[in-house]
Amino acid sequence: MAQQKIYLSKVRDFGENIGDTFQFIRQEFKPLFKSFALISGVFIIGAAIISGIYQSQMTSVFDRVEKQPGDLSIFSSIFNLNYFLIIILTMLGLAAMQVCVAAYMKLYDKNNESPTLEEVWSEFRRHIVPAIVLAIIALILIVVGTMLCILPGVYLAVVLAPAITIMVNEDASIGGSISRCFELIKENFWVSLAIYFVSYLIYSFVGGAIGLIVGIFTGVGSYLTTKEFSTTAGVFTSVANVFGYCFYLVFVVSVCLNYYSLIEKLDGFGMMKRLENLGTTNPNDKIEEQY
Repeated sequence: MAQQKIYLSKVRDFGENIGDTFQFIRQEFKPLFKSFALISGVFIIGAAIISGIYQSQMTSVFDRVEKQPGDLSIFSSIFNLNYFLIIILTMLGLAAMQVCVAAYMKLYDKNNESPTLEEVWSEFRRHIVPAIVLAIIALILIVVGTMLCILPGVYLAVVLAPAITIMVNEDASIGGSISRCFELIKENFWVSLAIYFVSYLIYSFVGGAIGLIVGIFTGVGSYLTTKEFSTTAGVFTSVANVFGYCFYLVFVVSVCLNYYSLIEKLDGFGMMKRLENLGTTNPNDKIEEQY
């Protein structure tokens, strides 16, 4: 039996968002994860490798701290080039993943079918650079808000969560995306906070647990091969980070679905589109006849 299409542009409450997140991932897993991995994978693997190298370096630094606790030059070893490369690649990776998923869901909603890798890549190329700039601006605003007082930082984190999704779906500018965030969040802050918090917990717990288990087995194998703790720590960190990034897909899809819910509440375009298509399409067209 053919799977029923998930309508993205519809009003969802908290439970429906979480349920539809897993339903969408399960239904679209192969083409979605293919686009997610091949397009965003460069940043994910890059950040994981650099993180593993950095963790390997830190084992020797910690030994120096124990032997020479007053040596201030140790700080230059901690905040080295790899440290800042991890921050940069992580930011690029998170932005790339959000653009990739948002582009996939935009094409899925527009064409009523799973988009191809080429279609997602074409959409990705158009938005990745301004999306990175937008991500940096959003991060600065959230950090400043958190430093002034924790609550403004939390508020801005919730408000700006769908910024990249807005940019991709509405072809909006950086300023337009930020303004649209504040427009959509009116009277929807608390439910959005709950959705983001729970979906982030699911991503953190499941991704962290599976990444830890796989990382332990990989790390043990590395130690038995090399007999070096620093190498083992680096391999473990790299593998655990890769699995953690993969499960970030849960959080991003949840944010995108909440965006579709918010625009449906505000504009109602999804309902209008379904009414226009009523009677023009046959849901059984793609189901083979059975005798």
